[in-house]
Amino acid sequence: MSVRLTINYFARKILYLVVKTETLPSSIDQLQINPERPVIYVLEARSWSNLLVLQAECVRLGLPSPLSRISSPHLKAWHSVYTVAPRQPFKSWVLNKPKRSRMLRGIVEIQRDHPDEDIQFIPVSIFWGRPVAKQKHWLTVLFADSWGIAGRTRKLFTILIHGRDTLVNFSEIINYRSSSFDKSLNDDEIIDRLQLGLSNRLTEVKTATLGPDVSHRRTLVREILQKPEVKESIIKRSAEDNFSEYHATLQARRYLYEIVADCTSITIQILQRGLSTFWNRFYSGIEVTNSEELKNLALTHELVYTPCHRSHIDYLLLSYVIHFEGLAIPYTAAGKNLNMPIIGPILRGGGAFFIRRSFRGNELYSTVMFEYLASLISSGMPIEYFIEGGRSRTGRLLKPKPGMLAMTVRSFLKYRRRPVAFIPVYIGYEKLLEGKAYQAELSGEDKKSETFFASIRNILRIRGEFGKVYANFGKPVFLNQILDHHSSQWESEAYNDHARPDWLRHAVNDTGNRIMANINKAASVNAINLVATIMLATTKQHIDENELLKMIEINKSIIASLNYSDRLIITPLSGLEQIHLAESLRLIKRRPHELGDIIYLDAKQSVSMTYYRNNILHLMAMPSLIACCFLNMRTHTREEIISLVSLAYPFVEAELFLKWEQNELPEIIEQMLGFMSDHGLLIKNEQLDVYTRAGSGTSEYVHLTMLTRVISPVLEVYYLTLALLSRTRSEKISRAELENRCYLMAQRVAMIHELNSPDFSDKKLISNFIEVLINIDYLRTFGTEQIEYSEAFQKADKRVRLLLSKEMRTNILQMLKIT
Repeated sequence: MSVRLTINYFARKILYLVVKTETLPSSIDQLQINPERPVIYVLEARSWSNLLVLQAECVRLGLPSPLSRISSPHLKAWHSVYTVAPRQPFKSWVLNKPKRSRMLRGIVEIQRDHPDEDIQFIPVSIFWGRPVAKQKHWLTVLFADSWGIAGRTRKLFTILIHGRDTLVNFSEIINYRSSSFDKSLNDDEIIDRLQLGLSNRLTEVKTATLGPDVSHRRTLVREILQKPEVKESIIKRSAEDNFSEYHATLQARRYLYEIVADCTSITIQILQRGLSTFWNRFYSGIEVTNSEELKNLALTHELVYTPCHRSHIDYLLLSYVIHFEGLAIPYTAAGKNLNMPIIGPILRGGGAFFIRRSFRGNELYSTVMFEYLASLISSGMPIEYFIEGGRSRTGRLLKPKPGMLAMTVRSFLKYRRRPVAFIPVYIGYEKLLEGKAYQAELSGEDKKSETFFASIRNILRIRGEFGKVYANFGKPVFLNQILDHHSSQWESEAYNDHARPDWLRHAVNDTGNRIMANINKAASVNAINLVATIMLATTKQHIDENELLKMIEINKSIIASLNYSDRLIITPLSGLEQIHLAESLRLIKRRPHELGDIIYLDAKQSVSMTYYRNNILHLMAMPSLIACCFLNMRTHTREEIISLVSLAYPFVEAELFLKWEQNELPEIIEQMLGFMSDHGLLIKNEQLDVYTRAGSGTSEYVHLTMLTRVISPVLEVYYLTLALLSRTRSEKISRAELENRCYLMAQRVAMIHELNSPDFSDKKLISNFIEVLINIDYLRTFGTEQIEYSEAFQKADKRVRLLLSKEMRTNILQMLKIT
């Protein structure tokens, strides 16, 4: 016995102390091996442990040993085992050279001289353990067999954990003789076909056993580096920075490995199980609605999920929901700040790809990022990103960022494989995990940086119950329809990404606004939203419980009467159940009293509850605007109400992504006036077409006043901005300076008058308002920064005051005089 055989013998004995095998097929006779003909076993790659298992099973089954010489006298130079993988896979790819081993070449040459000799190739697949989906413990999932190439350490742990459940699959024989190939083929072509046939058989068996390979990171990086646009950017970077193209290629490769996801079935299963435990531990359920059409849509369209962004767990939540709906998990764009140790690789393995906040001026990064996204879209891979850019700290939707959206539209126009459907998703929480952090930020504190240790510390600090989570899928936005609207010739025109058409920017902006509007249409109105809306509208955030119950029912009826969308979900809970839920989540407090309990908020709760109110602010905006018309005048004609609401509507529409066009306002206002009249909030004089508020001191007057306070904080910030602009008169002022002055003044008003509304600390609210003023010509721009107000602005300034209480107007104007 040779030294090698002796080592293999003892190694096999040691290995089988932890290995127990099952062989397929159950009866080896099913393979119909001819003992008179040579046998060559085919393995996927060179692996000593796999070879030892194959050797042991062949001995047990009475088959020829893979370590013995091939039985044919013409082929005895080789052992009876062959591996399809080349010794150096990366080098083979770089040189574009397929594997043409001396063994296969020798077999082909000998077969030409001995055409009657038939060789039996037997592909053998060895699986350590069962597929990931059948594992139950996280440790067995972590070290389950997969498509990835396992290092020695990982392979050792895989054998130790899964060795008792090893599967040896002998595939059907592939018979080879020279007559089975076209005689016009040369030796290289025959070798390539034989190599491909053996490789395909092993791939088929592996796919059937483990499921399809979902990790193509290395292959994808190589493909992107070969794209002409990337090569062009590499050459340009090389010339600009004065270093070799090789170093520029390495830089592009580093960018891609920083970006590209590495989705693996193992990570998906671990996340699935970990998240199931997490949801069950901290949440009372996940309610998913309006997902029925997605499965059929996925058959014909490239799906791009565009959820609102409320929490860090939005990404995990949506992927979890999509997985359980039986759909492919999307590849999700995440900020580079999340690519931190441990957490980053886990997210990447679950389908996250990481992007920088800004890559302006870095053409090479921009090119590889675009080509990566284009490759996902053109291959039909579902993707997901948050078009708001970051998490909303106020509870309202943020203005959509055009970056990822524009790259998606450009990718489709460039490759045009499958039509694109954007899937808006509303995500709502009864209680946020980041509630305390948001509370601090809403109070004006700076956002804390996200680090690995801070993330771990925050995870370990999670305590208590957080209620339910709601994921409601909105009406899809079809890109083809938007492109048709902006350019009827787009399908027939060749697209050049270096000379983009003028209509492209408008199409991207239109797409973003439609997505945001459809997210709002898919809102899930939960108990906390309703309770928060009422509590923040009360005097000093205190209210009698019975009054709270009445207002809950009124607001539910108001929202239902709007017929805002057929995808809108309103909680079925009664008012009392809603109050008890808010109490159990520690979002409100109760002060018992013999004449009726008082429900109230403390200062911290007032700030945090603003977030939940703002989730449904778009649904309460129209009735609240109508109610505001009666703050300064008891009676209005229908035309006067329409005129006042129409004045403020462009600003509120842009901020809250409301669904109505300006010409639809008379109809919806009349509908809302009818509801308010029917419920006693207003009194209608049919003959004069005049509406009057109820007398002060009545419960209807109190309810109407509370309704005005829903939208008032937003209008107050608007008025403050208008008043500050009025002081400048004909003076030109930079936009940045104006935004900063308004922000500081709003903070000062809130501090002096003890207003707990975070709207007064929201820079984005002010910035968006100024942008709308520019868009509707209330402000004139000079150059890129300087602005001044116009005559139209002066008229609007006077009329918009009628929507605010006299007290608040006076407070703001006095503050401006002091400063």
